[in-house]
Amino acid sequence: MRNRSLCLLLGAMGFLGTAYAVDPALVTIEFKDSTKKTFSLLTESPIIQYRNDSVVVTGAALTAYLFDEIHKYYFNDGGSSGLHPVASNEVRVSYLDNQNVLVEGLSANSQVGLFSILGQKLAQRTSVDGEPLQLVLPDAKGVYVLRVNEQSIKLIKE
Repeated sequence: MRNRSLCLLLGAMGFLGTAYAVDPALVTIEFKDSTKKTFSLLTESPIIQYRNDSVVVTGAALTAYLFDEIHKYYFNDGGSSGLHPVASNEVRVSYLDNQNVLVEGLSANSQVGLFSILGQKLAQRTSVDGEPLQLVLPDAKGVYVLRVNEQSIKLIKE
């Protein structure tokens, strides 16, 4: 499972019926010791893979980070997409590993659902008191839709 190549990209499909284009430019790995490492997808063109017990980033150099040391990692646009930065009260989605997605910034009683591209509901959760929710992605590669209240987010698992 961890040996599979992973190229998870996060893109917004729409918010309140309006489509937004997200051009991910950075991937950031946050470690449990509160340090961060950021890679530029545009200039460094890193390849991110899972191997045994590590996340391996191949770019200008080969770097491996143990899963046990990583708190979370996520893609962001580095301000290049023209979208405004995420405010503290807005929903944030990050990958904890190759199977788990963390949804933060939820309001009380927020509905979070995971759907196949064909619209089949795979998981449904409700946030109590706005606490973050963790959802498990299916083992199969493909495109999935994460629906948070009225916002839809496309998840691609390769």
